[in-house]
Amino acid sequence: MSYLLPSAIIGALNRAAGAVMHHVRDVTLAEDAFRSDSQALHRLMSSLRTLTINLLKREKVKNMAAQIEGFIDSFDTLIQFMTQQLVL
Repeated sequence: MSYLLPSAIIGALNRAAGAVMHHVRDVTLAEDAFRSDSQALHRLMSSLRTLTINLLKREKVKNMAAQIEGFIDSFDTLIQFMTQQLVL
């Protein structure tokens, strides 16, 4: 059984999903702390943050911040993870 949701509900769901993504990006990846005058650099960093979050979600990582800290501590671990995800 399928039915269409009113556009107001769909809009509210999209805004809520966007707010959750912003929270994850800001809290986990300190997005708001990044400062640069280069619009191109902001776009690149945004894309990298989105890629990182999506890969960690796909792996069902329970604590993204802890996983990212592990990557910071060991660059080889990051490269191994990215290679396993077929990104590199």
